[in-house]
Amino acid sequence: MKKLSGFIFFMLIACVVAAQQSHKFELATKDSLEKLLAASQPDTNRVMIFSELAIRYLRSNHDTATMYAQKGLALARTLKFRQGEADCLRRSGLVLFQQGRYPEALDIYQRALKISERINYLFGMSAGLGHIGNIYNMQGNYPQARSYYFRSLKINETMHSAAEEGTAVANIGRTYLKQGYLDSASEFFNRALKIAGNTGDSRLADVWTDMGKLQIQLGNVAEAKTFFRKSISSASPVNNFITLSEAYVGIANLFYKSGQPDSCIFYAQQGLSAGRQNKYAKGILAASELLSEAYESVDEHKAFRYHKMATAIKDSLFNAEKANEVQNLFFVEQQRLQAAETANTKYKNQLKLYALLVALAVFLLLAIILWRNSRNRQRAYVLLQNQKRETEQQKQKAEQALEDLKSTQSQLIQAEKMASLGELTAGIAHEIQNPLNFVNNFSEVNKELADELKTELAAGNIQMVNDIANDIKDNSKKINHHGRRADAIVKGMLQHSRPSSGQKEPTDINALCDEYVRLSYHGLRAKDSSFTATIKTDFDKSIGSINIIPQDIGRVFLNLCNNAFYAVKLKKKEPGDSYEPAVSVSTKKIGDKVEIKISDNGNGIPKNIVDKIFQPFFTTKPTGEGTGLGLSLAYDIVTKGNGGEIKVESKENEGAEFILHLPIL
Repeated sequence: MKKLSGFIFFMLIACVVAAQQSHKFELATKDSLEKLLAASQPDTNRVMIFSELAIRYLRSNHDTATMYAQKGLALARTLKFRQGEADCLRRSGLVLFQQGRYPEALDIYQRALKISERINYLFGMSAGLGHIGNIYNMQGNYPQARSYYFRSLKINETMHSAAEEGTAVANIGRTYLKQGYLDSASEFFNRALKIAGNTGDSRLADVWTDMGKLQIQLGNVAEAKTFFRKSISSASPVNNFITLSEAYVGIANLFYKSGQPDSCIFYAQQGLSAGRQNKYAKGILAASELLSEAYESVDEHKAFRYHKMATAIKDSLFNAEKANEVQNLFFVEQQRLQAAETANTKYKNQLKLYALLVALAVFLLLAIILWRNSRNRQRAYVLLQNQKRETEQQKQKAEQALEDLKSTQSQLIQAEKMASLGELTAGIAHEIQNPLNFVNNFSEVNKELADELKTELAAGNIQMVNDIANDIKDNSKKINHHGRRADAIVKGMLQHSRPSSGQKEPTDINALCDEYVRLSYHGLRAKDSSFTATIKTDFDKSIGSINIIPQDIGRVFLNLCNNAFYAVKLKKKEPGDSYEPAVSVSTKKIGDKVEIKISDNGNGIPKNIVDKIFQPFFTTKPTGEGTGLGLSLAYDIVTKGNGGEIKVESKENEGAEFILHLPIL
C-alpha cells in the first residue's frame, strides 16, 4: 500500500512539473520569445519556444504559425521529446482546423492525443480532447462534441488549470447555444466569463462574442451589441482576427435585421477583412453570405459576387466532406460485412474439409479391417468376391470425397479473389470520390451561369453573354475531364472483377503497377483512416508495353501490395516513435525480361518460414484475416500463366522484397 501511495505521489509531481514547464513562456511577448529563440540551443526549451510562438501567431498569421509548429515538430522528433511533439502537432492541427480542413486536422489531433496518452501528458490529453470535440461541433454532432469537452474539463479540474478549464466550459456553452438550450448556454458562458476575468485570460474576447450570440437568441439586441463591441475592443490590440471576424459579423447581422443595410455592409466588410487576414474559412463564409444578402437591394453584381464566394467556401467546407463521410461509412460497413462473410465461408469450408478427412479415415480403417478379416478367416471365393465389390464401392466413395475436396479448394480460391476485389473496391471508392465532387461542383456553377446568361441576354449585354458562355465552356471541359477520369477508374475496376480471358495482350506494366499500389493503399485506408505510409515508385520508362494477362498480373500486384502495407502497419503498432512506414515499387528492363520489385520496411519474414510462403493455405496472419491462398495464387499466375518467375528476399526487422521477372514478348 505504501509503494502504491508513493507511486501515485510521484506521478502527480511529474504531471505538475510537466504542466509548469509547458506554460513557463506564456507571459512572454512575441518579440521576447523570438529573441529567446535566436539565443537558444537545439534542446527541449527551443521546442517549447517554437510551440508557444505558433500559438501566438495562430489568430494573426497562419503561415508563420505553421512554420514555427513544423520547426518545433522536427526538432522534437530529433530529440525524441514526446511532449513537445504532441504540442507542435496540435498547433499544426489548429491551423488546418481554422482553414476548414477538418479531416486533416482530425487526423493530426488524434495522433497528438495518442502520444499524450502514451506519456500521461495531462495538458496534451485535455487539449487534444477539446480539439476533437471542436471537429464534432463543426459537423453538428453536439452531444458527441460535449462528451469530449466534459472529458477535457475533468482533466483540467484535476490539473487545477483555470485557463484551460474556462476554454472547456465555453465550448460546452457553445454546443448548448447551437441546440437552442439557452438556459444551459447562459450558465456555462457566465461561468467561463468569471474564469477568464479572474485569470486575465486573453480568451476573454471569445467569451464576449459568445455572450453576444446568446443575447441575440434571447432577443436582447442592445446587450448583444455591447458584448460584441467589448469583444472587438479586447481582440483588436492583439490582432485576434478570428474573434474580430465573428464579432464584426455578429454586429452586422443585428444591423441587417433592423433594416440598416449600410451599417450592415460596413461591419460585414470588417468581418470579411479580419477573416481573410488569417484565412479563417468560417468567418469568411459568414461575412460573404451576409454581404450577398445585404447587397441584393443595393448592387446585384456585388451581391452575386459575394454569393459565389460563399458558395465556393461552403462547397469546400461541407458538401464534399459530408458526401465523402457518408461514402466512407458505406464502404467501411461493406468491408465489415464482406470480412464477416469471408470468415463464415472459410469456417464452413474447414468443417467440410474435416468431415471429408474423417470419412476418408473411416473408409481406410474399414478397408484394413476387411482385409485382415479376409486374410484370417480365409473365406470362400464368394465372400472374397463380395468383399471385392465392397472395396470398389469404397474406392468410388473415396474418389467422390476427393472431388468434393477439390471443389472446396476451388471455392476457397474464389473467396480469396472476392476478398481482393473487396479491398480493391474500397480503394477505388476513395479514388472516384474526387472526380465526382468536381463534376457536381462545376455542374452547379454551370447552372448558375446559365441563369445569369439568360438574364444578360434579356438585357442585351453581349459582352457579358460572351464571357459567361466562355466560362460555361471552360467548366464543361473540366466536367468532361473529371468524368473521363471517373470512367477510367470504373473501367479499371470492371477489368479487375471480370474473369480472366487467359489471353495475353500488350500492357503498360508501369501504369499497372502504379494503379494497383495506390488502390491497395486506399483500400487499407478505407478500413483504418489513421494509417499512413510513404509510397515510393521508380519506373523504367523505356519498357513500354509487354505481353501479359493484365487481370491476373493485376491480382498479383494487389496481393503483394496488400501484404506490404499489412506488414508496415503491424510494425507501426510496435513501441517506438521514429519508424515511418514505406512501400516501394520499381520496374527495370533487363534483356528480354522486365524486373518488378515490391518491397517494404516492415519486420520481414522469419527465415524458418520463407520457404513455405508460396504453399497453399500457409499464412502468418491471425485466424480470420487470411486464407493462405494469396501468394500461392500469385505464384501460379506468374510462373504458369505468364511464363515468369517470382522470388522473395527478406531481412528480419528490416523488411521484405518480392521480385518478379516477366518476359517482354
